Parts: sequence; C-alpha cells; structure tokens
Amino acid sequence: MTAAETRLPHALLFAGPMGVGKRELADLLAARLLCEAPRQPHEPACGNCPSCVMMASGQHPDYRLLQPDAAAEGEDEGESAAAGEAGDKKKASKQIRIQQVREVEAFFHVSGHRGGARVCVIDPAEAMNPITANSLLKILEEPSVSFYFIMISHRWRRLLPTLLSRSRRVMFAPPPDEQSQRWLAERQLADQAKWLPFFGHAPLAVAEAARTGRLKALESVVADLLKPQEALAQANRWENLVKADGALGMEELVSTVQKWLFDLGQCAVAASPRYFPQQNKTLSAISQRLSLPVLIQAQQQVFQLRAWSNHPLNARLFLEDLCVRAFRPLGL
Repeated sequence: MTAAETRLPHALLFAGPMGVGKRELADLLAARLLCEAPRQPHEPACGNCPSCVMMASGQHPDYRLLQPDAAAEGEDEGESAAAGEAGDKKKASKQIRIQQVREVEAFFHVSGHRGGARVCVIDPAEAMNPITANSLLKILEEPSVSFYFIMISHRWRRLLPTLLSRSRRVMFAPPPDEQSQRWLAERQLADQAKWLPFFGHAPLAVAEAARTGRLKALESVVADLLKPQEALAQANRWENLVKADGALGMEELVSTVQKWLFDLGQCAVAASPRYFPQQNKTLSAISQRLSLPVLIQAQQQVFQLRAWSNHPLNARLFLEDLCVRAFRPLGL
C-alpha cells in the first residue's frame, strides 16, 4: 500500500509465480480503495462500512473481477458439482472473453455508485488473447483518477508490450522456506511443508492443493513413480485418478511426471533433486539403472506431450503414450 491512494497508478500489474499471494494482496488493496471509512496511510479496509460489507458479500457495485469462466466455476463448488452430474454441459472457457472487457468499458464510462473509487481486478491477465488485450488497452489509454486496474499475472512475459508499458509492475517472489513453513503450521498444514519444493516454494499453492484434495492425488502419483509398474497398467490407474472428483487435471499429471524425470536426471549426474528432495535416496537408486541418453529423450518427449495434455483426443491412449515414453529409460 502506498502512503496515499491518489499516488497509485491507474494500472498495477502484480507479477510472479502462482501461490505467493498476488490475488490475496489485490483483494485487500481493492477493499482498501473502496473503503468509505476514514483510514490512515497503510491501514487496511475497516471491514465495517457499507462498502466493506458489500465487498465481503461479493456485491459491490463499484468492483469488477475479470477472470475466465472456468476459474469462476472452479470457485463455485456447487456449480462444479452440478456440472459434473450434468456431464454434457459445455466446457467453460479458459480465456477472458472480449465481451467481458466490453462490459468493463461500459462500467469505466459511468460514474461510481458510491461516489468513490472504482476497481477492476483481472486474474490472470495472460488469459486475454491479443484481441481482448488490445480492447483493454483502449481503456488504459484513457486513465481516470478514480478508476484502478489491478492485473495479476503468473506469466507476465506473455503479455503485450503495450500492456506492460501502461501499467506499473510489482514483482512477487516466494517467501523463505522458514516463513512458509510457519505459515503452513499456523493453518494446521505443517505436514504438507514437504511439498514446498514441488510447488516452487509457494505456500499458498500448497494450501490450495490441500484444500481441494489434490495433494492426496499427488501422493498417489508420486508413490506410483517411485515404484513404477508396467506402462499400460499404470495408464489405467492414472485414468481413474484423472476422472475422480477433485483429482488432478491432465496437465498437472504430466507436469508431475516431468518433475520426476528431471529429478532422476539430477540424481543420475550426482546432483540433488529439485522437486522431491525428501526422496533423494529412492531417486538415486532408480537413476543407477537407467540410460542417461534415453532419459534425456524421455524428458523431451514428455515436454512435447504436455502441450497436448489439455486437449487429448482420447485420455486413455494419451496416458498410455505418456507412460510408455516416461518409463522407457527404466526398461519397462
């Protein structure tokens, strides 16, 4: 928070890896900008004024959240369950649609309902394609004193240079592991601190995975990787895991296999594992019986498969291909 809200730029970009608090800070800043109670510099929103009450209920007329439809459905567990039961419901978009930006443009050109600031949070900004981003750019080129954009990006280098040039970038980084472990312990998640390296030392990502039940699914995948079985049998097991409620998405499953292959390569050259340091002994034992050139080839092939993981034509065949390629260095 700056010393005075009037000094804030009209467009902020919170950039950095996932799970380090970008969205949480954006929400706190939005609430502070909209708060109607007299506040001292650096004080958070009061939490009691009419504006804060409306923000807490998700019904503030001077606040907008731009996010993909898929993310909005993911936040509504009830809708997600209903969609799962329906089965034939159209898959929600993972992009921010241009119509959403046009609605913000209309919101931009009207006066605030409460007579104060208006705030639009965009999460994540890279979910806008070039056409949508250019539509937003037209709004950013006409800054308003009382209108604030807070963009969140996990991959800010993918954003249009013109969008970057019209916003002030605030970089986020993972906190020290000691601080992350303490934060997890305060939330009764001390036992899950072992996952910090896997999630890029981002404590909020670990907490979210624990909340959704994905950590349990990841435990199962990692156990399979440490004692790999025949590829086709493994593909069948993972197919059931991907289809289970609250389980891993296909891309996260492929990413986990990538990380396992990377750490095998680290151990093969007598280096420390990056993602599974607690499994150093087991990974080192596995790496002793593999061919390094074949392992490098497997790493490259699984990297290519990840690009198709969100849209496999046949999930079972995709997983069989993944397992065959990933387990080839082990002679399975």
